Amino acid sequence: MFKLEERIEITNKILTITRELLKNVSSNPRLNGLYVFIFHWLILGVPLIKIMLGSLDEWFLVSCIIWMMIFIFHVYFNGCILTRLERKLWDTKDWYGPWCLPFKFIEIYTNKKITRNFANTTFYGWGLFLIFYVIMKISFLKVLNKKN
Repeated sequence: MFKLEERIEITNKILTITRELLKNVSSNPRLNGLYVFIFHWLILGVPLIKIMLGSLDEWFLVSCIIWMMIFIFHVYFNGCILTRLERKLWDTKDWYGPWCLPFKFIEIYTNKKITRNFANTTFYGWGLFLIFYVIMKISFLKVLNKKN
């Protein structure tokens, strides 16, 4: 189940099945790519905003669990499955999902093309930052609550 060949096979099956299912939504793969893109941003953005700006409640916990699952899936699929689906639907290799805009600025500033290794390293760095942020937020808010 964790061998690279098996994970690649599972990833390709998921992409094929999802593309076929999306044909029921629209026959236009670019439009389906837009739907996946919107879903992708919602599944990342809403929990992230809750983690960053929200209070410590059950939705904070749900948001943390969502992000933990995102990282687990990222490791298992050796990258983001939704970004891969968007690439397939849009028929491009230059798409990095939600990281595209910051990566474009980096490409312009450094005059170098973003590599897959750089993209993965950035994502893992983001993960470490997010873990640190959650731990600090929980610790800091608990200390503040004890003083009150």
